Amino acid sequence: MSDTKTLGRPREFDEDVALAAILDVFWTKGFAGTSMSDLVAATDLRKGSLYAAFGDKHAIYLQALALYEATAVDGAVALLTGSGTPVDRLDRFLSLPITAIARAKDRRGCFLCNASVDQALLDPDTERAVKAGFRRLAGGLETALLELTDGERDAGRVKAQAQHLLSVYFGLRVLAKGGQSVKALTEAKQAALDGLPATA
Repeated sequence: MSDTKTLGRPREFDEDVALAAILDVFWTKGFAGTSMSDLVAATDLRKGSLYAAFGDKHAIYLQALALYEATAVDGAVALLTGSGTPVDRLDRFLSLPITAIARAKDRRGCFLCNASVDQALLDPDTERAVKAGFRRLAGGLETALLELTDGERDAGRVKAQAQHLLSVYFGLRVLAKGGQSVKALTEAKQAALDGLPATA
């Protein structure tokens, strides 16, 4: 039986490139603030092509969230669990909101955080995606925190500390989006790092 995907005219655009452009629009404008016309303009595709490739606006939004997790969240988890000392890795993670505006003038905040405010309470699919991203980031933080004392810490305390640092991270993202200075954000980040448990 032949694959129906091979029938008809093949798509003449790169779906990955189009989805990256779509992510940028939703990240900047949010779900409610984004129209199909915005997505058409960003991708230079016809509305019918968008629907055929990605589905309706809700489906497109979820795919943009999935792309963000596969890039930004994956990158953050890799940073937290990769090379360098645990403190260095935590420092680099908490510095992400600061470097975003210091180097790229990017004050869009975190798309995951934006989605949690914008749509998670209204849409169960978005809520599940947001919670999954939060869990992955918290897991990366727990890995780094456990290494601070060679795993000799109470699991409950480690989870609480990870949630605290995750709250700091998202708070920095929101403050950056609201226009806080790099200096103020850096001072807040350093205060969080100063509160880390001592190494063994």
